[in-house]
Amino acid sequence: MQDKNQWNLNDKMQYWKEHPDDEGMLGVLFSQTECRILDTFRQFETFDELITQKLKRAHLDGSVAETFIRVEEEAELSFRLKGYFIEQMDFLLAKGTPEAWMDIMIWYSLLEERKFIIQDYWEFPALRKMIDVFMKELNAFLARGKTFHISILSLHSMEELMDAYFRVIFLCRRVEYGIEPMKEIVEYIKKKKFSDVFISGIIEKAQIYNEGKVIKMIEEQCWR
Repeated sequence: MQDKNQWNLNDKMQYWKEHPDDEGMLGVLFSQTECRILDTFRQFETFDELITQKLKRAHLDGSVAETFIRVEEEAELSFRLKGYFIEQMDFLLAKGTPEAWMDIMIWYSLLEERKFIIQDYWEFPALRKMIDVFMKELNAFLARGKTFHISILSLHSMEELMDAYFRVIFLCRRVEYGIEPMKEIVEYIKKKKFSDVFISGIIEKAQIYNEGKVIKMIEEQCWR
């Protein structure tokens, strides 16, 4: 019962939600980094109550200034949470498994549920889009079988993940407008062994005006 390896992440999260003050058991169920994330969540909630009281005393609650005051007051806490969260994402991405990505989805859902720092840092909206790309690749794997390679699993850190996401978007936009020759993006895709689903999944998220044109151009040189 005390072995954390017997619990999946959903079970652990459920226990934490029901027993947020059981530090002894939480220390058994979660890693040090995970405990730091959860502890920072609790600090956020406590701090938020204090700021609310402060704003009410100053008659600033509900004012235009409220949002700016909250952001400034919570800046240090937000930065700390970002660091812990990215450390946990790096740990999971390094595993390179679909199961680790499922845990990434659970952690990200918790951030969304608690409305913590999702829009404060550029990495998080990009991570959300890459979660969607992972799901597309996973579904393709289930449909095509072992002939399909889940290429996102080859990205083993947030740095690698973000670099791939933004580089593909950058190169595709340049291809769309005829600025970039096809050679560079084709070489990049082949070197990284990215799947057609991976590339099309990113393009769908990239606000490229003529998605079909770009996807067709890449497909003809990479997968046909």
